[in-house]
Amino acid sequence: MNNLNKLLTEEYFQDLLVRMAHNSTAIEGNTLTQAETISILLHKVIPKTMNEREYYEVKNYEKTFNYIFNNKDEFSIEKIKKFHYLIMDNIRDDNGKFKKSNNSIIGATFETTPAYQIPYVLKEWLDNYNYRIKIAKTNTEKLEIILKSHIDFERIHPFSDGNGRTGRIIMIEQCIQENLDFFVIPVNDKWKYINFLQNENGKDFAKWCIELQKIENERIKNFYNNFKENHDR
Repeated sequence: MNNLNKLLTEEYFQDLLVRMAHNSTAIEGNTLTQAETISILLHKVIPKTMNEREYYEVKNYEKTFNYIFNNKDEFSIEKIKKFHYLIMDNIRDDNGKFKKSNNSIIGATFETTPAYQIPYVLKEWLDNYNYRIKIAKTNTEKLEIILKSHIDFERIHPFSDGNGRTGRIIMIEQCIQENLDFFVIPVNDKWKYINFLQNENGKDFAKWCIELQKIENERIKNFYNNFKENHDR
């Protein structure tokens, strides 16, 4: 976050939590609106009768979000499994565990990594990421490495379900670890995002995410200005 760290407010983090939860679950087909997500996460009120799975898909972001921002342990395979454990709690009995059988992505033109290879392939993925991020010289280069690792993670598809949500949480974790600006993938641009993944188009993906970072930074400033105005009265 560089010099924006001092501008982060509680209201901004609440806003970020809601948008992360809404957009990331909506990309996967969750039908709850952002207003309903606010009601669940901030007001602790269930606004209507709803599908139990959709409720937990949103609700699980609260504890996952808190874990991301309060746990300073190094980025690791165990941490990735913890992300999946939290985000899929009350949804799947195998949360936090690698897939036991092979899976596929609807419409994908490639096969995901076979189940028996997951521990080895994911370790190789993490080692490659750590090496590349260590020698990166600029923030743009770091962002490109993070996005390339996201593309590769989704192609590995290490869990039976929840790979997209876990992968997008990992990107936030990586941005925190590398002190980079946040960004949220908007559901309205779902197909642009999916095309970047399908085509392994890391360069254009990075250009787009830089624009998303600029949008996020403006939100941070706006929340800070509102906070300052209210406390200076």
